[in-house]
Amino acid sequence: MAAPGWLSRSPTDVPAGVGWLGPRERAVHAALQLPRRRADWRLGRWTAKCALAAWLGGAPDDVEVLAAADGAPEAWCGRRRLPVVVSLSHRAGRAIAVVADAPAALGCDLELAEPRSDAFLREWLGEAERAQVAAAGDDGRTWLANLVWSAKEAGAKARREGLRLDVRSAAVRVGRTPAADGWAPLDVRWAPNDGGGATPGWWRTEPHWVMAVAGEPAPAPPVRLD
Repeated sequence: MAAPGWLSRSPTDVPAGVGWLGPRERAVHAALQLPRRRADWRLGRWTAKCALAAWLGGAPDDVEVLAAADGAPEAWCGRRRLPVVVSLSHRAGRAIAVVADAPAALGCDLELAEPRSDAFLREWLGEAERAQVAAAGDDGRTWLANLVWSAKEAGAKARREGLRLDVRSAAVRVGRTPAADGWAPLDVRWAPNDGGGATPGWWRTEPHWVMAVAGEPAPAPPVRLD
């Protein structure tokens, strides 16, 4: 896969009102009753629409981002599905989106670099991964725990399965040497009952944040769209 494009947005970037939403997006928006859920949805949609506009040319309100039957986001222009793949993630008032030309599989995840409980690690990380996190010491433990989790999330999205996969049994390997713009390689190796094989990708850190992008075929390092 050629390099996917990515960008990030915050709540202050999101326009007021619903004029930037398409008719089907407005129907989804109207059904969201919880203010926090609606705000997160708006942030995610605006971020994805900005990424698509930068990738395709045009304006964010030229496209709609709609959930497929499996929950994955898809880009539409009117009744025509666009020949691109898009993934989005939001966490703690920030969102990222990645986009690439179809056909491809693509997933992304954004995590706040926050302490993870032992119960969380037992639930989502394998024994070898927990040992690596423990060996990382106080300074590295938080970053590595969130990085492994973010890689699993991105890989599961790329397979369009999310947490329907047994992500605890997936094994994450991370490279330490950045290739471009701070992105370093990773791969997520799946258990046989989840189809086996590996989903390659890239990870990146910023102050207080960890993000991962994964895809098939193997993507080049993501490029910033703004």
